[in-house]
Amino acid sequence: MSPPIAWGRFALFSTALVAGGYGIMRIATPTEEEFYNALAPDLKRKVDAVRAQRASSQEMRDKLAASAAEDKVVWADSTSQSGPRRV
Repeated sequence: MSPPIAWGRFALFSTALVAGGYGIMRIATPTEEEFYNALAPDLKRKVDAVRAQRASSQEMRDKLAASAAEDKVVWADSTSQSGPRRV
């Protein structure tokens, strides 16, 4: 028969292990600004280009959301015809 498990000691050890791992991760992981500052200049240019592209696509999403609230057509010119266009 095996000896009984000391659940209190097991819980304390497990909690200390998880907390220690989390603390090491927080110390070792750089912030976004530190990571950006450590990049090579060519990679910084690429990151800046991606950020600019995201900003422009965010502007488009905002325009689409605003027009959706107003129930307007965004992707086509407004026409005076009522109904489908005949070709």
